[in-house]
Amino acid sequence: MFKSKNGLFTLILFFILSISMVFIKPQLEGVNDSKENSEGFISVEEQFNKNLELLKEVSESDGKVDFSNDLKEISNKKLSAIKFNEYKDIRFWKVFHHRAFHPFMTFIMLVITVIIFSNIYTDEIISTVDNLILTSRNKYKVLHSKLALSIVVPAILYTGYLIIQFIITYLQYGKPINGDLQALRILDNPLLMKEAYTIYEFIFLKIGIMLLILTTLGIFGVFFSFLTTNSIQSTSGFFIFIFLGKVMTLIKWLPSEVLMIFSKVNYIDLIFNFNEFAGMYSGRFRIFNLSLDITNVCLSFMIVIFVIGLFSCRSIFRKYLTR
Repeated sequence: MFKSKNGLFTLILFFILSISMVFIKPQLEGVNDSKENSEGFISVEEQFNKNLELLKEVSESDGKVDFSNDLKEISNKKLSAIKFNEYKDIRFWKVFHHRAFHPFMTFIMLVITVIIFSNIYTDEIISTVDNLILTSRNKYKVLHSKLALSIVVPAILYTGYLIIQFIITYLQYGKPINGDLQALRILDNPLLMKEAYTIYEFIFLKIGIMLLILTTLGIFGVFFSFLTTNSIQSTSGFFIFIFLGKVMTLIKWLPSEVLMIFSKVNYIDLIFNFNEFAGMYSGRFRIFNLSLDITNVCLSFMIVIFVIGLFSCRSIFRKYLTR
């Protein structure tokens, strides 16, 4: 996996990613980084109370349309789940949340995926090692071990990244306390948060979705590596897959429901606008008199893509094993 320059470059990228996050943090409530008095500046308590007032305003609205009614119901759930109406120290979780799902992290993980998996089989074709593998007794295990790597490696890399960020954030902001409080406390605008999640629940939910994205990218990286004969073809196919969903959003004659799904689950937006999707309310649409939650439909679609990737790789394996 970590061969010569590619392996070294991957490790350097991961090191740069992990260390660079020391300097990346959200604008903490009540913290004026410029150390200047600005008229619009509010304290941590005022910011929290402002969010509460926003939720109360929505919870008391008429809710005449489905979207407004859903937001009203969700806002009531959030308000009912609040244990303390005063501000609590959640600086650790707010910074950790910001770093754990930062677009720069996702982009670097994408680059690492391309480096590792887009060449996982094409390198063997170029060096003619593939013929030795395909004629060996363990060819089935060898091919499926590469598929397993496409799932395991992204998971290990992301888990390692989270552990490093947890330690760095701990050193900068102290112990991770109050994680059992509502996640609305770590969001600048909690209105669209889908449920009355606690901080723990919200972060673990988003970690799960991020792992689904990264492992899916790894699987399709392996798929295109097996499908092609050189690195250029493999990388090109992989990026076509990445951009395909975004291109689909430009086809205006598609049903609005389909366009809505592609606008949420295309990998360009998932990479750069992940926080606008994961754990957030996106509305509902009707199909055959069924009212479906858009976020849930999108998550189901992402799982289907993951499964399709797995079966596609197995199909390619059978092609090589029986030729």
